[in-house]
Amino acid sequence: MHPFMASIGLGTGQPRLLSYLEENGPSSPRDLAEYYELDPAGVSRMLDALSKKGLVAIAPAADDRRSKVVSLTAEGKRVSQSWSAACREEAAAMLEGFTPEERAEFADYLVRAHANLRAYGRQLAGEEPRPATERIDPMPAGEEPRPASALSQPSAPEEAPHA
Repeated sequence: MHPFMASIGLGTGQPRLLSYLEENGPSSPRDLAEYYELDPAGVSRMLDALSKKGLVAIAPAADDRRSKVVSLTAEGKRVSQSWSAACREEAAAMLEGFTPEERAEFADYLVRAHANLRAYGRQLAGEEPRPATERIDPMPAGEEPRPASALSQPSAPEEAPHA
């Protein structure tokens, strides 16, 4: 998706901000940062860049002039819709040949894995310790980690990289 993202003038992380605004309407930078678990300063920089490109409008909030509200411009909505269409096309290619049941199972696995990672992040931050009964050994004894690209393939000895 990176080449497409660049072709429509977006940088890393920016498409999801546009998608959020299209789905949820005008929002505060804080809402965006919290939703995507991003650094607020980083979100602010991304929004400034999107504003300079004419894709979002940033205005003082009506109820608190110290706060800001971000909304999509007409061009921002067009770019967001183009991004969404490209994502749907990529998802269709990725799931080609999957049955509806396999698609549902895959989606469930991804949702559960994401929830596990969020809980683990909170645990590392000291916000939410997991009870010992919920701890799962992610790597069976004697098994070596494999790269993500190899997860769908049987284990095989890895070759040394070619110099």
